[in-house]
Amino acid sequence: MFTLMEQKDKDLLLFVKFVSYNFLRPIEVCRLQVKDIDFADAKMNLRSKNKLVKIKIIPEILMKEIQHFKDLNPDFYLFAPNGANHWATDETNKRDYWSKRFKKVKDELGLGKDYGLYSFRHTFITKLYRELRTQYGQMETYDKLMLITGHTTLNALQQYLRDIDAELPEDYSHLLK
Repeated sequence: MFTLMEQKDKDLLLFVKFVSYNFLRPIEVCRLQVKDIDFADAKMNLRSKNKLVKIKIIPEILMKEIQHFKDLNPDFYLFAPNGANHWATDETNKRDYWSKRFKKVKDELGLGKDYGLYSFRHTFITKLYRELRTQYGQMETYDKLMLITGHTTLNALQQYLRDIDAELPEDYSHLLK
């Protein structure tokens, strides 16, 4: 899928990478403006709908791909229809625009309606969780994951991981004998 977006829609690919590598919700990506990116310290200010600001790191894998935004107008949105620019419409319209743009790629690959932009967040949190579990115990994995994903309580993280089936049990046949 990334290969197809690389060929057909590089802006969409970068949008998806923000969802995937920073574990953002698509609506949060739509809110990002150039002024929200701290290029020197690889951090971003993430505004929520209630205007609270959270600071998140930008991983190097993504930071190296966004340097072209550095000298743009600070008020430009990173993701507008024709690249970074002003975009005077509400957030729901912005998210819907990117969802429709993604649908074109999804349709070309024959993927169903269950697969959307938000799916990348689930997929990459699952991938990160499983990778961390190869190196750390469950509680240490939870601690590291909470810092990265922004879940504020262990309970919320555990529920999220259950909802997306991040960890499946080992075969339990021996318990049924």
